[in-house]
Amino acid sequence: MGKWFKILAFIIIIIFALLICNFFIKSNYKTKENGNNKSKQEIEQYILNVTSYKAKIKVTVCSNKNTNYYEFEQEVRSQSYTKQLALSPESLAGMEIIYENGIITVQNTKYNLSQIYENYPYISSNSLYLTSFIDGYRNSTSKEITEVDGKIQMSYTPKLNKYINKQILYINKSSLEPQNLQVFDINNELRVDIIYNEIELNI
Repeated sequence: MGKWFKILAFIIIIIFALLICNFFIKSNYKTKENGNNKSKQEIEQYILNVTSYKAKIKVTVCSNKNTNYYEFEQEVRSQSYTKQLALSPESLAGMEIIYENGIITVQNTKYNLSQIYENYPYISSNSLYLTSFIDGYRNSTSKEITEVDGKIQMSYTPKLNKYINKQILYINKSSLEPQNLQVFDINNELRVDIIYNEIELNI
């Protein structure tokens, strides 16, 4: 009788331990799903504090006549250093643009070609960079943050730009990572669509 009682007690302890583990796993999962329960304003501040990142992106550029597709690796360490490497199309693959302290180096790693330009303006003002969006959003007087279908949308309208009417950054509320950046023209037509396949913030 004593032996069976010990076995039964052991089984009950195991079941109880499993129930506790299951509770904590579900609680942790729920917290992640809710983006650690951060508010829109907290997520906005988190994105505005991004000063560096690495990413692999897919870019779609739409003009009135055609649509072009590109893939890049990007690295932004600060306002004084950025790097962008073209992965596709094949005609651009290996083309690398590095900006560092006012000097821009354009090189092709496939053909071992390089060209240096000095006294260049800050290259990350290019709309392909996430940090460009962040700077524009931070300084804009016409900006908005909303939540749609579980995604946070940060949008703003650049000043004095007849080609760009609006930019929208879509953020995964769970992971707090940017997923998509879209640029619209004055006719509200999508001109640039950037998808972040991989991204690491504040490197």
